Amino acid sequence: MAGGSTKNLSTQQKIWVYTGCFLRALAPLALYAFLPALFLAIGYVFGHSDMTMEEFFAYGANFYSSLGIFVSLFIFHRRSKKRGSTLTEDATLYFREMKPAKAIGFFIFGFASATAVSALITLLPEFILTRSYHSSITRMYLGRDFLLTLVTIMFTAPVTEEIIFRGYMLNTLLERLPENIAITVSSVIFALLHGSFIWMLYAFLLGQILAKTSMKEDNIAYGVLLHIGFNSTSIVNLLITESESLNGIVFGSKALIALYGVLGLLASVVLAGIYTGRIERRKR
Repeated sequence: MAGGSTKNLSTQQKIWVYTGCFLRALAPLALYAFLPALFLAIGYVFGHSDMTMEEFFAYGANFYSSLGIFVSLFIFHRRSKKRGSTLTEDATLYFREMKPAKAIGFFIFGFASATAVSALITLLPEFILTRSYHSSITRMYLGRDFLLTLVTIMFTAPVTEEIIFRGYMLNTLLERLPENIAITVSSVIFALLHGSFIWMLYAFLLGQILAKTSMKEDNIAYGVLLHIGFNSTSIVNLLITESESLNGIVFGSKALIALYGVLGLLASVVLAGIYTGRIERRKR
């Protein structure tokens, strides 16, 4: 139950309760952050120490970090099994309960909103914040194994992050905190893991949308599809920019980029209006 009652507890007891809740909420994230880094370090020290760090990240960073993510998921699965539950139940992840039309709508919303954000950032005058953003994008694509990059960006990362942030973390925070505070805390933590300031800004907003959607649907699967849609624009951009001729045609002018941004924004607003309108009608 959201915001479990602590009215009868002393101040010291409340501190212990909230601290314990916060630490339990962070535990899956700590594992998710630690294991990929550990596998990267092991891979570099024992397999590629003759390379520079930049060469290593270009050669095999995606492989070792993905291996760490898969091991994290396996540990989550084993932990749920020991508790007599399942990972999907603990994370409220139910793909089979999704309605196809709504699922497609969430994917398109994610893709459209990411297109609008990407267009806006591209059209901004270059300054230190946007340079940091573009530098982060470049590092993301250092790994040249395209298939693994595709799987990581479009599937592994969105599924795992939704399980951790909107599954384990948000559900744990809701045991003691009011809904708005639990959503804000999980969104802030989600944002802080996204490197550059611009990434953190829109990761916070995305985290708010994902959290509220997951709570309304009592299912993080729709958020997974929204997240996949959001991330898939990175793959589309990568495919286009890899071809010099195609890049010139698709991104050849600021007017074209602005058009993509406007279309993405309009699609996002329309889809959000349809979704929230249905919710209001259902309440009435």
